[in-house]
Amino acid sequence: MAFKGLFIGIDRYASPETNWLSCANRDATALHALFTDTLGGETMLLTDEQATVAAIRERFEQLANCIPDDVVVIAFSGHGTETHELVGVQCEQRRHLCRS
Repeated sequence: MAFKGLFIGIDRYASPETNWLSCANRDATALHALFTDTLGGETMLLTDEQATVAAIRERFEQLANCIPDDVVVIAFSGHGTETHELVGVQCEQRRHLCRS
């Protein structure tokens, strides 16, 4: 059994049409520290410009290879859409998640 985690926090979006947030980055950083300090394991923290759709998808693909006994935590703090999709750093909140 292994612990694996992905913690994403986006305060500053690339699009000027998307409102910036003030605590999403801090939320993800705090959760990452809490889980990593407590459980160790393989974790990744993606904040602001690091949290591209490509980086998030790449990590999801890596986590898909976990074995059934692994414990996986995914935390996202940032904008979402009305259709419940995550908004990566280079995307606009009013539009769907970037498909690239």
